[in-house]
Amino acid sequence: METSEQVKQIKRSFRLYMNGVTSTSMRQKGLDYKVNWGVSQMDLRHMAEQYGKDKALAAALWQENIRECKILATLIMPAADFTATEAMEWAATLSTVEMAETAVFNLFQHMTEAEQFSLMLLANEDKLVHICAYNLVCRLLKRNNECTPQLYAALFKKAAIDLKSADRQLLHPLVKCLDYVSSTDTEQAKEATQLLKETGFGAF
Repeated sequence: METSEQVKQIKRSFRLYMNGVTSTSMRQKGLDYKVNWGVSQMDLRHMAEQYGKDKALAAALWQENIRECKILATLIMPAADFTATEAMEWAATLSTVEMAETAVFNLFQHMTEAEQFSLMLLANEDKLVHICAYNLVCRLLKRNNECTPQLYAALFKKAAIDLKSADRQLLHPLVKCLDYVSSTDTEQAKEATQLLKETGFGAF
């Protein structure tokens, strides 16, 4: 089946899983998508299993301004074949915190070039991209226990700036990430602890 036909088929199938109450609740909480069927993450995972890993299909789904299409894209995209440059193109189009967190959990943390991608995210100035960056670095630390000195340096440099923000959506993943670094048995633990102390953050 052609990719375009698969996308049409997938979009039609959302009607079988739609949840109007969930969709309305998401809109009220600020999760604003052009189209949102309110399909659960669990149902989307079941749908993704039917298609397997398919780079062309994932890329086509991500282009759709539909919540469920984008989540499916993160599940279908083969992480090993997804480059940092390609991932950055996706990150530049993030529109919600939910999607930033979902993309990190389902896809970005599993990429071969995940650390390189993290550096690219931290060099960006967009808030949602930063939220994505802090979530990703935290996931990488939990998976690998440590990161390269270059990534730690970039993290602390950007964190020192963002910790001055009053935006809780940004502060939550940032403080969570630094809290995790401070709990590790690494040279960078003391620096993370000091950053949190200087900016008045303890448990967040």
